[in-house]
Amino acid sequence: MPPRDDPLPLEAYPPRALYVHLPFCARRCPYCDFATAPLNAAQEARYLDALGRELAARAPASFRPDTVYLGGGTPAELTTPGLERLVELLAPHAAHAREVTVEANPRTLLPRKLARLVELGVDRVSLGVQSFAAETLEALGRFHRADDVRRAVDAVRAAGVRSLSLDLIFAVPGQSLDDLARDLDALLAQAPEHVSVYCLTVEPETEFHRQRERGELVEQSDARQAAHYALARRTLRAAGYEHYEVSSFAKPGHRSRHNRAYWRNLPYLGVGNGAASTWAASASTTPGTSTTTSRGCWPRATRSSTASASRARRSSRRRSTSRCAPAPGSCAGATRAPRGSTPTRTSPRSSPGWRSWG
Repeated sequence: MPPRDDPLPLEAYPPRALYVHLPFCARRCPYCDFATAPLNAAQEARYLDALGRELAARAPASFRPDTVYLGGGTPAELTTPGLERLVELLAPHAAHAREVTVEANPRTLLPRKLARLVELGVDRVSLGVQSFAAETLEALGRFHRADDVRRAVDAVRAAGVRSLSLDLIFAVPGQSLDDLARDLDALLAQAPEHVSVYCLTVEPETEFHRQRERGELVEQSDARQAAHYALARRTLRAAGYEHYEVSSFAKPGHRSRHNRAYWRNLPYLGVGNGAASTWAASASTTPGTSTTTSRGCWPRATRSSTASASRARRSSRRRSTSRCAPAPGSCAGATRAPRGSTPTRTSPRSSPGWRSWG
């Protein structure tokens, strides 16, 4: 029998997934180390122009990905003109995708914006709920409340979105097992098709990290984190969710197709200042620092750690995953081993470059 040919490198295969990094957020959460930036119209316009140039330079005209993921940041924060521009840029690529996901904040998900995203092909929304308890949301620096979550869920249902994913963070300082149980009950009352649960992780250079250094924040012990995770896993499985990945639970037929592309090591294309790719002449992270033809598109480059790869990692989640692989969840793989065997919420480093756009 003749010897088998060596397999082609990953970069040689056409990409199966597209990750689009949209870094804008209403404000930065104290646990977040993703590449994010405050939203203003001038920066948004410049960013979307650069995104268009990068897509033109890197995406083949025939590129029709199976999945598209809009991560950030909080993509749904875009202004109405910005959203129209995004739809114009992505429509040729998203038209035949089997799954299109957008991350959103419960407080700022507007029905009119959601309707426009549905026209683009969005059939999956990932809401960064994190908790239903006011005191826990306050501790996490979140500005939405439980009523905002319920209104956002109603808007998603009214828009006819096929699949809703809710994110939950556990082992927050001061959070008890009873508190988490109440969060899980409130989450299940919304009947999401998908749930992502993350253990709070204190990342370097975040506000939580500075608070910990000053002795103002004390993390839960590994044993407590494990107990929280076990409770979440037990509760969600009992409610009929399949535990198909460290942080991910889904009803039948609602696994994240996009994240599974990361976890299966399928080639994907990432565009945007904080996105990574496994496809192109060479694998790359931020366009401004890669050797691809997109060099020069971005006003300032972020570090090579990226949101997209960081999201996929979040499962530990990032089996190689990261918010160009990212996964659902908003502030929305390769894997990093979770501490205490619990899934951690990780992210790419933010860059001073975001704050330097003039």
